Amino acid sequence: MSDLVGVSVLLLEDEYLIALDAELSLKDFGVERVEIASTLQEAERLAAAGRYDVALLDVNINGEMSFALAESLRRRGIPVVFATGYELNSRDALPTEVGIMISKPYTREKLRDALASAVGASRSGSGSSVTI
Repeated sequence: MSDLVGVSVLLLEDEYLIALDAELSLKDFGVERVEIASTLQEAERLAAAGRYDVALLDVNINGEMSFALAESLRRRGIPVVFATGYELNSRDALPTEVGIMISKPYTREKLRDALASAVGASRSGSGSSVTI
């Protein structure tokens, strides 16, 4: 049984096809609810109104970085997985404490592993900062 069965995910992604593909993958993993936002403002509104087990955030949304939203979610106890097209070997554009990160384009397996790791770390109370 998957660690993601019954989980609720906030997905922030400004590329429609990537968001659709991620949503389908998440549903295949047993995720119960996926709410998609394509702008930071929409994601902030959804985050304020809903309860999520984990958030999958694109780092760069139409030229805006999603780090402030991630910090807000973390303060509420919601783990965050970042997805980025940035070079992960060169974290110049990324803060030092980014949490779990997957590079785009990501595979279904990397997506599943990253989310399961974030949810598992949250449930066990341990923090995690890894690149998958």
